[in-house]
Amino acid sequence: MARFLAFLYWHLSPRRRRIAAAAVERHLGQSRPKAALLARRSFEENFLSFLEIFHVEHFYASQSISRLITPETLALLQAETAPIVVVTAHLGSWELMPGLAADLFPDRHGMVVVRHQKNQILHSLMAELRGARGIQVVAHRKASAVVLPRLRQKGVVAFLADHNTSRREAVFLPFLRDTAAVTTGPALLALRAKAAVFPIFLVRDGAGKHLLYIAEPLHTAQLTGTISERVRAVASFYTDAVSQMVQKHPEQWLWMHRRWKTQPR
Repeated sequence: MARFLAFLYWHLSPRRRRIAAAAVERHLGQSRPKAALLARRSFEENFLSFLEIFHVEHFYASQSISRLITPETLALLQAETAPIVVVTAHLGSWELMPGLAADLFPDRHGMVVVRHQKNQILHSLMAELRGARGIQVVAHRKASAVVLPRLRQKGVVAFLADHNTSRREAVFLPFLRDTAAVTTGPALLALRAKAAVFPIFLVRDGAGKHLLYIAEPLHTAQLTGTISERVRAVASFYTDAVSQMVQKHPEQWLWMHRRWKTQPR
């Protein structure tokens, strides 16, 4: 079904097709023909990601993960005593991350922060599907008031940290050969809660299962400097982590998104 939907969207939405192909060409340094091929493959992977939301309830790490890429950091994750902020991206099986969180953090209250859909019925349906394994879904506009108390109670909160954002919510950082507006929300909440920030990515292995990447954490309680300097340091940390993963698995990232739309004045 994902291949069929991607085929239709590729041919019926020339604007998104051009955005994706041009982004691959510019930000990965690919030739135009290769960029078009990779962009088209990313459409298939992206639609598969969208459809995976219907499988959150049935996703169990023990059955679905073929390989843990960084086993030593899983031990760090499980031994962590501070609040945990998980940062991930629109890459691979991001919609299955709530199911993964239920397995990785069985003894902690888990939350995932998402953008509110304009259609309330669609938003409610997606929240119900994402929360099928017991993870609480929070709209990003309400995140601070809801998330911070939970974090301070040693909770776990996950964010998608690779979307474009407004100037007032952004810090501008290098990202894939260009300057991008990076959301500061995860950084601010992590600093206020003195949390450990763990980049975690769930990527398809091409054989029907998944690869799990867990990067070494950044402990925000150990940072020094002004609040703006510390926010920039945390945002740089998770932006670099996303950049590395996109370069490893470019076909599984959301290239059709206008990631570099917001620029400094």
